Amino acid sequence: MSAPRARPPRGERGVALITVLLVVAVLTAIIGRLTLANQVWVRQVEGGAAAAQADQAGRAVQQWVALILARDDNAFDGHTDIWARPLPPLPVGWGELSGRIEDLQGRFNLNSLVTAKGEADPDAVLRFRRLLRILDLNPGIADAVVDWIDPDSRPRGSWGAEDSFYAGRSEPYLAANRPLGTAAELRLVRGIDADVWRKLRPQVTALPQATGINVNTATPEVLAAAVTQWGPPLTALQQGKRWARETDGRPFREVGAFLQEAAGAEEGKAVPGLTVTSEYFMAHAQLKFASVERRITTLYHRGQGPVRIVRQRRELR
Repeated sequence: MSAPRARPPRGERGVALITVLLVVAVLTAIIGRLTLANQVWVRQVEGGAAAAQADQAGRAVQQWVALILARDDNAFDGHTDIWARPLPPLPVGWGELSGRIEDLQGRFNLNSLVTAKGEADPDAVLRFRRLLRILDLNPGIADAVVDWIDPDSRPRGSWGAEDSFYAGRSEPYLAANRPLGTAAELRLVRGIDADVWRKLRPQVTALPQATGINVNTATPEVLAAAVTQWGPPLTALQQGKRWARETDGRPFREVGAFLQEAAGAEEGKAVPGLTVTSEYFMAHAQLKFASVERRITTLYHRGQGPVRIVRQRRELR
């Protein structure tokens, strides 16, 4: 008969128990960290895949928009054209996209204020002043914008502003003396604060060259500013609203026909700065893949040659 096993002293049993508990605790911590690291890695992989999907979808959308604009019959442009139809949320792979195309010649092109020779365009300045009055803004802002663009250093009127004005600000800078790169650059111009910009933003754009206002797609405010035959700015706004609704479903093929019907002008009369065709369009696309959201805005030029991308901006939402 074997001798009974000697039991370890009570102190040793306590040390062994503590050791086991420590081992369990360490293993639990390691497993927890590995699990967390694995979850983070999975999310990073998923996020990277979603970002890649969003980027690929964004490029595909840009090509698709260019194809739509190229195939559109550009004898005239209006809201009945295929490009004007918004794209509702559309499933793409394991994400979705939506978007719309905007005719930027339905806005007032700020770079039309100054000609290629560096001189103020009187017709464009008049229309911009009317637009400012329609929006209940100081019409003197027109002179400040012209000074921001034109190459000389002579202020226009009492509201003009050149280097001497901007150099005296708390954070000094100089007038650009060149066409605006984007409409948001207006925020640097004299008289344009956050409230003024909020009113102007939906009505203006900054395109690489002077362009006409498309009477078929112009906002009511821009249309009222452009058609001086409708009288004072606020009176003209009522006509602008009426004819913006009219052209929304029945675009005109000729400027003369629009002026004859809408403003009682002589048959076939042409007015500088007005058009029924457009060259510049902005596509607004929203893409969502898992936790990744993208907003892409792309400016297109449709001239005599192939449709080309002028610039684009990508934003996280």
